[in-house]
Amino acid sequence: MSIVTGWCLHDLGRPGAAAQVLDRECQRIAPHALRTRTRYGMRRALAHAAAGEIEHACVIAGELLDVMTTVPSATVTVDIRRLARELTRFRASRAVKKLQPALARALNDSRVRADGSNR
Repeated sequence: MSIVTGWCLHDLGRPGAAAQVLDRECQRIAPHALRTRTRYGMRRALAHAAAGEIEHACVIAGELLDVMTTVPSATVTVDIRRLARELTRFRASRAVKKLQPALARALNDSRVRADGSNR
């Protein structure tokens, strides 16, 4: 299976299967491919969140949010928004509460970049 298959499984409403495929396939991404690792890693976090694995999703996302400052991506920003929206269903979770400030920073930083304000 490929990483695209994993994301297709998510789109088809099979987040648990998607998370399993994305877990495996994300390990195959080269360490220096930061944009790709961040893009599919954030989708991996989203699949875990949609599968109800909230703490694991937050751990994955937390590791990736710092990379966003070095590899800005509109596609990743969309996925971060989707993850933030998914996690609002679990806002009482300690892991979600801990991740919220980092999510907000990443989304705010992406808005600043989009406006050109930090150039």
